[in-house]
Amino acid sequence: MAPAPGLWPHEEMRPASSHAEKAVFKALRTGLPPGWRAWHSLRLRDAAAWLGEGDFVLAHPDRGILVLEVKGGHISQRDGHWYSNEERLKRPPLDQALNFATLLKRRLAQQSCQAPAVGAAVCFPETEFERPPGEDILTGIVLGAQHLPWLREAIPPVIDRAVPAPSDSCGPWMDRVHAMWGETWIPALSLGARAKNLGKDRFALTDAQLETLDGLLENDRVLVKGGAGSGKTLLAAEAARREAASGKRVLLLCFTQPLRRWLADRISGSGVEVCTVSGLAKAIVDAAEGPSRPEGATDSEYWESLLLRSCDLAESRWDTVIVDEAQDFQEAAWFLVAQLAPKGKRLWAFFDPGQGFWADRKPPAELFTTQYRLPKGLRCPPGIQALANRYIGEPSHEPAIRTALADGTIGIVACPSSSSVPDKIGAEVDRLLSSGLEPGDIAIVSLRGQTAPDAIFNHERVGRHALVRADAADMAERLVADSFLRWKGLERPAVIVTDLPDGELAQVKIRNHVALTRALVAARIVGPRSTIARDPILATMLPD
Repeated sequence: MAPAPGLWPHEEMRPASSHAEKAVFKALRTGLPPGWRAWHSLRLRDAAAWLGEGDFVLAHPDRGILVLEVKGGHISQRDGHWYSNEERLKRPPLDQALNFATLLKRRLAQQSCQAPAVGAAVCFPETEFERPPGEDILTGIVLGAQHLPWLREAIPPVIDRAVPAPSDSCGPWMDRVHAMWGETWIPALSLGARAKNLGKDRFALTDAQLETLDGLLENDRVLVKGGAGSGKTLLAAEAARREAASGKRVLLLCFTQPLRRWLADRISGSGVEVCTVSGLAKAIVDAAEGPSRPEGATDSEYWESLLLRSCDLAESRWDTVIVDEAQDFQEAAWFLVAQLAPKGKRLWAFFDPGQGFWADRKPPAELFTTQYRLPKGLRCPPGIQALANRYIGEPSHEPAIRTALADGTIGIVACPSSSSVPDKIGAEVDRLLSSGLEPGDIAIVSLRGQTAPDAIFNHERVGRHALVRADAADMAERLVADSFLRWKGLERPAVIVTDLPDGELAQVKIRNHVALTRALVAARIVGPRSTIARDPILATMLPD
């Protein structure tokens, strides 16, 4: 798209020490003829690496281009030489403009473009004169200080004299001129490039995390507190690996099956036993009593009774017990942990109160003698982290959110209805894949619970894409859809948040916080427009 008529830059000229150029810029802001564009300081480099600059380049789609060379000081000409404040100029002013015009035409031709015509003129904004220079080549193409207040009227006759009659043009030549000038440059990478740049650094421990690790190894009962992205899960895995390498028997406990699978893959071959707390409880009870489930018992009742029963049967077989996502363990689970790691055994737990979905669950302080706090997380891009922080009332950097919306790090996808959400998600996956991401880089995180029949993770496909759950054996290479709770502790470059709560719902803020903080590169929020509009945080970001 061709740039709109007007002066570029719009507000403030490019850096220049020339007071003369500043005067012309100020005059052009109000004196540019209608329909014309003007660029201050257009710089080009030719094949010989010579840098040429047009002080001001004016253009009109039908008339062509005028290169305007500006010379400051008191300008005079004597004996065929030009002077500024009595200092001799190396080159005549018009020669500079004509040379740049030739360079500009050549550069346009290299891009298969041609303006209708190209000409050159000069301006001496600090020199007043009644009679212009007598040199024939300058006749009618010199502007002086007296013309600045009347540029709108003074420039058209100069254009008629300096710019040849228009002929055929070709290509988007004005777009190319604007691109050469370079209106705005914001360093950016495609989402795919950003994901690849994550590399192995995402699994490397920081100095602060290594210090915490050293502290763990020196203490038997430690509770580690850290926010999303602070490295709790990586630290838990590395601590387990080091303990096992020292000859200890190590148990690493977590809350969900997807995280158990990820941890087991992460430390495969280390000798660490990785279990969910409920899975371990069931294995203990089944081994002693055989598989059984009371008739009519609900899931919550069954697992609660199973955890309590396992406490009576559990043996302290491990030297070190490590707990990840400890904020999700219920009281009965902690009873089991206490049996597995009595005093004299090592117990290390990692938790984030900001991701505590159940208000009545927290690690029991009496089990620990030492506490550490990890520095704030660096996992998410600043804009995503700021948005996630808003949901739990923590300080958020609003400019970072605006920047993330502008550069595509955050996207709000408003759907006309609930029924259109899966197709919109499928289309968004297509867009993410087209930006260089792979299916294994994308997760679809539902804000609904496991019992919601219409949640996105119950679909077999979205658009043309098949879905798997987070604990699937091939999830690392597949497009995953699962609940926010089962995605805790996991991460992917791109996260699509969906199944937004419609209306007030307890813990909705925690759900959004958990889902958003899983994104390493980009986050998309997809839901009905009416639902997004009822969210006071998202409503301000709704696209028109």
